[in-house]
Amino acid sequence: MKLRLMIEHLRYRKTSSIRSTDRLLSSLAGGLACVLWFGAAAQATTLFVGPTFGSNTGCTSTGFTSVQAAVDAAAPGDTVYLCGTVPFAEQVIITKVLTLTGDDGATIQAPSPFPTTDLSKLPPQFTTDDLFIPQAIVIVWGAGANATITNLIITGPLPGNGGCASQEFGVVVIAGAKVSLISDEILNIADENSSLYGCQTGVGVLIGREYWPNADYSNFLVVNFVGYGTMTGTEVSGYMKGGIVIDGPGSNAVVRGNKVTGSDRDTLFSPIVAQNGIQVSRGASAQVRDNTVSGNTYTGSAYASSGGILIFGGCGDPLVTGVQVMGNTLTDNDVGIYLNNYDDTCSTASSVMTNNKAVNNTLSNGEITNVGSGVPFGFPYAGYQAGIDDVGTNDKVINNTIAGFGYTPAQTTGPGTYVIPIDTLTVPTNQAKVHANKVQ
Repeated sequence: MKLRLMIEHLRYRKTSSIRSTDRLLSSLAGGLACVLWFGAAAQATTLFVGPTFGSNTGCTSTGFTSVQAAVDAAAPGDTVYLCGTVPFAEQVIITKVLTLTGDDGATIQAPSPFPTTDLSKLPPQFTTDDLFIPQAIVIVWGAGANATITNLIITGPLPGNGGCASQEFGVVVIAGAKVSLISDEILNIADENSSLYGCQTGVGVLIGREYWPNADYSNFLVVNFVGYGTMTGTEVSGYMKGGIVIDGPGSNAVVRGNKVTGSDRDTLFSPIVAQNGIQVSRGASAQVRDNTVSGNTYTGSAYASSGGILIFGGCGDPLVTGVQVMGNTLTDNDVGIYLNNYDDTCSTASSVMTNNKAVNNTLSNGEITNVGSGVPFGFPYAGYQAGIDDVGTNDKVINNTIAGFGYTPAQTTGPGTYVIPIDTLTVPTNQAKVHANKVQ
């Protein structure tokens, strides 16, 4: 702007020497060209990963045989490209700005046995607070990390450590990092040992986290690992506990146009663990739009229900407020959408306005399969299924379509499975705005 004003001033100034003015303009323009040339960003490079070493000119002559080696060698802004469909069995840790992509079918697979992660490659809290080291196939961490991961398969199962004191993930985004997951597949994030399918671990994508266990798993510490993300066109399935989790104060994500599929009835995990498809919890925020979420069911004997989309805050942790759950298709989940924010006693709705929205969603469930026993809120039931369950203040439940025998009998009294299209009754202090919904 300053240069332009100088030129305009010179152009209209009265002068006896037009040639001298032209020379000055030419000099200024040349100087500008010099400034622009020296200020140009370095050209990004593509680093190719394949089965053999070569000249890094493409997939016919790749420069790296390890994804992590290529990531380590990449400069900020570079692309790491995975060639072929033979899985790369390794853990990948990203702490910079880069794109990770590859051929159709390119895969990063959990190694077995899983290597011991070098603590120097993780956030410093893992050393200073003596935190439990996760088994995570891809970890993106640090305020300078911004990874675009696209067109890849990231898959388990994971070897675990022989017990429920474990942390197993497909993709982890923490400590201020950002990620964009575009048209990926996150598959089979579960323990190899089927006897551990009831453990509360095995999450496809984790963005942020408030608590993390210490090394001996005796306590969960408040770490407030903030994460940021966008997910579009990605499929998540085969997870043991959760598909997509956005957790902790400050964490934020846009989750739009993805397909999240639980184990469904009578298969794999449904008799022994209550899964959740998409979870936003403990102070996190998100937009959850236009996703397809199905098959999150619990068919065991305990009193527990799976959720297609779970919004959960309170009970001594930060509330989750202002989340938009809109335009999703939810099929055969015990509860299609939970909008739950409790007071500190975890017994009634928070009096703080939570302002979450469930709008224009389509929810269906054709069967009653949740038949566990318990006494929730003082009433004996043998299970719980609902299209939408709201515990909050000033939440909006508007223009949703709810269908199927699994949600519509509205059985709300006496022993038996509690089945209802929209539940705002279990917590008497609830103050949701419910209108224009269609129950079929």
